[in-house]
Amino acid sequence: MPVNAPVEYFKAEDRFRSAKSKEEKIAALEEMIRLLPRHHGSENAHAQLRSKLAKLKKETKKRGGTKTSIAKEGEAQVCLIGYTKSGKSWLLSKLTHARPKISETPFTTTKPEVGMMDYEGVKIQIVEIPSTFEPEHLSIARSCDLVVLVSKGEDIKKLEELMDRNFLRTKYIFINPRLERIEQVKEKIWESLELMLVYTKKRETGKIFPMALKKNSTVRDFAARIHKDFLKNFRFARILRKQSDRTREIKAGLRYRLHERDIVELFTK
Repeated sequence: MPVNAPVEYFKAEDRFRSAKSKEEKIAALEEMIRLLPRHHGSENAHAQLRSKLAKLKKETKKRGGTKTSIAKEGEAQVCLIGYTKSGKSWLLSKLTHARPKISETPFTTTKPEVGMMDYEGVKIQIVEIPSTFEPEHLSIARSCDLVVLVSKGEDIKKLEELMDRNFLRTKYIFINPRLERIEQVKEKIWESLELMLVYTKKRETGKIFPMALKKNSTVRDFAARIHKDFLKNFRFARILRKQSDRTREIKAGLRYRLHERDIVELFTK
């Protein structure tokens, strides 16, 4: 038994022992390793846990694994998680115009459904996770950028327990499809992703195109997203920024921090 391990460690250990799939065991072991204090007395325990983890991962890889992978597309990936008949499929169809099967019959969705949400010209990938909560489907939620817990109000606590039980540490928000309009949901998702809209301007045509960057991004981040050659041959950036009733023009270097809805034109050597 590890010395001075927190209560959460032993909860993770219980979940490891009761896990029915290798994916669940791997998730529990990773959590145990994260929670186990590091000191001289716990070195052997850490080594044993890492050995178990390596063995499980090798076994999973050898049999091809059961992990379901959805290739990320767009500026971010968002997963919808909720119990059957919570309104997930309806929400997916309204956010993305995808056409998942919607029925009064429970557990209609049996595999992840995917659509693309448009937010002012920027694309966000939305993935509906089936309510069967298979480990291989939940693995998608571990690597996505945001989880939306879909609930009509009565099972919020259960959804939080589901996240905890499956070691889903991804940031999450709640959406009630009965109470929130689609445009409100889009705004909530966008704000929770902590992204900002900026625009790239083509000098030849004057046209502007939207793109998403993390908040507090710099001109360097912007240039790197477009092409590495812009960094290599960078001279300066010209930024157009709307302020109240006028547009301000700013000449900036790579370290300059961008603002929401800036229009950026890059100049090279």
